[in-house]
Amino acid sequence: MRSYREAFLSGDGRRGLTQEALLARMAAVDSDYAERYSHGTVSRWESGGTRPTLRRLRVFGAALNLSRAETAGLLLLAGLAPDYQAALRRVSGDDGDEAASAATRDVPAPSVPDGVREPMPASASPAPRAALRFWLFRSLPLGICIVGCGYALSYFGMGGGWMPFVYIAFVLGIVLAQGFLFPDPDAGLREFFWVSLFFLLTTPLLQFAQIRTDHYNFYAIRSLTGTQLPYMLALVVNLVVASIAARMFQRLWQWQYTSGRGGSHALQRAVWVTLPPVVFVYAVVLVTTNIWVSMQLAILLPAFGAVFTMLMILRDPALSLSERDRRFLLSTTMAAGTVATALGTITVLTIFVSPDLPGVLPDHNLLRSWEIDFAALGHSREQAPDRLNLGYAWHAAWVLGYMVIVVGGHLIVAIHRIGRGQGPRLRQ
Repeated sequence: MRSYREAFLSGDGRRGLTQEALLARMAAVDSDYAERYSHGTVSRWESGGTRPTLRRLRVFGAALNLSRAETAGLLLLAGLAPDYQAALRRVSGDDGDEAASAATRDVPAPSVPDGVREPMPASASPAPRAALRFWLFRSLPLGICIVGCGYALSYFGMGGGWMPFVYIAFVLGIVLAQGFLFPDPDAGLREFFWVSLFFLLTTPLLQFAQIRTDHYNFYAIRSLTGTQLPYMLALVVNLVVASIAARMFQRLWQWQYTSGRGGSHALQRAVWVTLPPVVFVYAVVLVTTNIWVSMQLAILLPAFGAVFTMLMILRDPALSLSERDRRFLLSTTMAAGTVATALGTITVLTIFVSPDLPGVLPDHNLLRSWEIDFAALGHSREQAPDRLNLGYAWHAAWVLGYMVIVVGGHLIVAIHRIGRGQGPRLRQ
């Protein structure tokens, strides 16, 4: 509560509210706060000396113009809801169980030894239905669409050389559309994390589709060579890997920010949320794909993880930035983005004009190697490097554009919003 009070941006541009000013804003929402409470009461709220009530947190959220998700995060931290969905319902008044708000007076909180964070009740852990909802209503429809579209293209005889590109572009389009145009309103950063990972895992298909192969090497299965099935299976694998990583991200977020057992610093909490799912994705890539894709993602995934770590820090309720800090962070981020874009463009052009790069054919991974039947794929071994080079240009252009415009732009907007009074957030 203190973090939100200190981060609040007043209409005159000043940051932060005094305890008396906070009470005045809360009194505008509920007149009781004009008569029954003083700045000493606010001190006890912020120090944990009194246990919060549902009513108080609703009024607090309304007074500071917090979103439903932010107020729900406060309810979770206070142990007034069993899970995030229930917290959202209680913020809106849609939950018939008002037991958590039965007491309107402040109740002394049990003492906790210094340096020990009070754990949340066991019931505050995420309900299994949240995971079931994600798999059934977010991932499964996309998987059905991937399979259905693949078979539809095959059924209508669209087996020309352009078919893989249409298929891959269509699937990328529906995944991005679901994530950005029809997002889960309660998912927060998990949705952005999910679709971005799927994008990074899928774009290598644009490179290897030029020689009718895939980076997971499903094409090496004789019965699948020359069909749409390698791309279908690769897209399904990407969806599953990205979905598992997204669920890891969400569970780690809940552990760090709502269980009471998270890290003591904003950076520590952010790293614990972002690092494990990124490492999991790279471990899968390293074992199952070829060395060229592993090298590319060894650069892309750390950059991706760094951006999401910064996004988590910017949403941390403990973050407090001065205007000078915000301007420095914004200018530094834009400068780093400009340098990264220039270096990425130079690297792509250098590889594209070099006839021997990329020189790694998809004929092995860490587990095994095999011979490529180029005749069955419809071209010769001599033609493969040039086709891979052209495919790499398409792949790199898509990735560079997405990382700079979408991911980098999201970070810049997040920094800019801090300066507009939309400060640290409790939601994912």
